[in-house]
Amino acid sequence: MNKSYDIIVIGGGHNGLTTATILAKKGMKVLLLEKNKFLGGIASGHEFIPGYRTTGLVHDTSGVRTSVLKQLGLEQFGLKIKNARPDAAILAKDGRGIFLPSDRNKAIEEITKISKDDGEAYRDYRIFIDEIGKFLFPLLNEIPPDLIQFGTKELFALGKKGLALKKLGKKTMTELLKVGPMSVADFLNERFETEFLKAGLLGPSIYASYTGPWSSYTTLNLLMWEVCAREHIVGGPQALVNALEKAAISAGVVIKLQSEVSSINVDKHGMVTGITLKDGAVENSPIVASSCTPQHTFLDLLAPNVIDYPLERSIQNYRSRGTTAKVNIALSNKVKFKFKSDDTIEYARTGNSIDEMEKAFDSVKYRKFSDHPILDIHVPSVSDPTVAPDGHSVLSILVHFAPYHFDAGWNKEQKDRLKDNVEDMLLDYIENSRDEIVGCEVLSPVDFEDQFNLTNGHIFHGEHAVDQLITRPIPYCARYDTPIKGLYLSGSGAHPGGGITCAPGFLAAERIIKHKD
Repeated sequence: MNKSYDIIVIGGGHNGLTTATILAKKGMKVLLLEKNKFLGGIASGHEFIPGYRTTGLVHDTSGVRTSVLKQLGLEQFGLKIKNARPDAAILAKDGRGIFLPSDRNKAIEEITKISKDDGEAYRDYRIFIDEIGKFLFPLLNEIPPDLIQFGTKELFALGKKGLALKKLGKKTMTELLKVGPMSVADFLNERFETEFLKAGLLGPSIYASYTGPWSSYTTLNLLMWEVCAREHIVGGPQALVNALEKAAISAGVVIKLQSEVSSINVDKHGMVTGITLKDGAVENSPIVASSCTPQHTFLDLLAPNVIDYPLERSIQNYRSRGTTAKVNIALSNKVKFKFKSDDTIEYARTGNSIDEMEKAFDSVKYRKFSDHPILDIHVPSVSDPTVAPDGHSVLSILVHFAPYHFDAGWNKEQKDRLKDNVEDMLLDYIENSRDEIVGCEVLSPVDFEDQFNLTNGHIFHGEHAVDQLITRPIPYCARYDTPIKGLYLSGSGAHPGGGITCAPGFLAAERIIKHKD
């Protein structure tokens, strides 16, 4: 074949940019295609009303893999990394709160102000996280073992994993095997007594998930988040996107915006030959890496006769039930939280109690959004005053639970209802009044699908469930390559999953490099 590019990457989100840049730095001729007129996908910020902007649709960068950022050389393109997870506030409706610094000893001091027993329990909790991190963190940063073509090499690789687990010691290993399948409610109830502390700690285990605190295996989600939350990016996801774009251009990646792919082209031998754009233009390449969702890649971009029935059925059964909305709020004053009104809180979580969080999740089962949603709050104006006029604030809020599958339909009336619910909940935790709200933007899961091709509006490209993690998205595609020769998955629908990490994009690039070598 007379090729134009060594590889085509579909999607200009942070994973697509990572894949493209790694491969270009290896000397490959890379084309990156993005359907929007901007890069970044859900990691991109935008001005939602004149003078006010966010730094990303999602805002948690604590799971970003700094080893990847260093290989990409992003610091030379202006990226600044803080070697600690962000400090966060855990809020209660009664005006109390716990400021949870990344510094462990300071966090223990803060928790002890509420409960001495919980302060000691948190010390033990962090020691446990450190120990299991020696096993889990490497597992979440390497290409998964081949469980389909299982031979001596794969058996040896699994044996090494078993040895690493055993090295944790009998006590830690046994505890990990015991708690992994537990509900996060049971796990935290065994350790802590303060309800709103438990609610705040468990938040990341159920965010963007079709689970509540009492769902099985949610402890595993919490532990994976805890062991990976190590650093964060100054300026949020948009700062990462800016640096990735500069690194990609420097490495020679050809970037084409407003270039939506209509099909991935496959010849009669089942080999990728390139892509066709919506405008009819054809770009040729023997390798295509898709950072889109698995469903969009296989079911929308490939002709029906290209994939066999078992593969099609498996992708159709891959669960991506979006449960998250986004509400951006502009305030005419600095936001002041009731428990700590000194204008320094940048990240905050609500929940109040395990049972309240479970009730919020219950609504999605009946295809409704919660009247009392869980709020994951980022105030970018605390560290970046340029996102709002002087003395004003921006609140970037991920709202749980607001389902894609919503019987009433995501029209303006329902978005206004959700906005009112979020404002009502927010006012339980801040001193500011509703009169200080300058403007508001509501993005539903349907908006996420329309703008970013997120199947069912799922911000992680698929649920983080135990059967959709190591063999993510399905066993036949768990190592980034697929049954279609030359087609790879490089987005959050691949191992190790969603969030701002750069890990799927990096590991997919490594897999492609190994195949080419």
